[in-house]
Amino acid sequence: MKLINAKDERCWQYASKILTQVVLSLQKKSRPLWTQRQVTVAALKESYQLAELFFLVVDNATVGVVFIQKTDPDFWPEITAMDTWFVHKLAILPANQGAGIGNLAMECIERVAKNNNIRWLRLDCDDRPELHRFYRQLGFEFVDIKDMKAFKVARYQKMV
Repeated sequence: MKLINAKDERCWQYASKILTQVVLSLQKKSRPLWTQRQVTVAALKESYQLAELFFLVVDNATVGVVFIQKTDPDFWPEITAMDTWFVHKLAILPANQGAGIGNLAMECIERVAKNNNIRWLRLDCDDRPELHRFYRQLGFEFVDIKDMKAFKVARYQKMV
């Protein structure tokens, strides 16, 4: 797997399309995670920079998307050191789910982080048993449940 950084403005639309497919797939399974509004190009641009957008590629085919930030004042305000990557909106295309692509994606992110002298991966996720299992089996340590007023998130971290 390769982690490919977005190159131009057209990448926003492609990322939104991937995320929308994931949103609709999860809604069909009665397991909503994000709303369609949260994954529009406008909403993504409000939360992220183009340099933070990455595509997950296997054998020259895009299988997913992820945002990687160097700071996260909303979910991790206490972390100010620049030795962390904050992982957001990891999304695997529905056609590629269930094949271990999520594991490969996180392993790839970890490998690239190490190559960039990053010491920590940190993330927040919905407080769901399957997400807790996913991140724990990858060696992430549960930090806490953070109350964000409108919702709660589980926070995880891993030293790389």
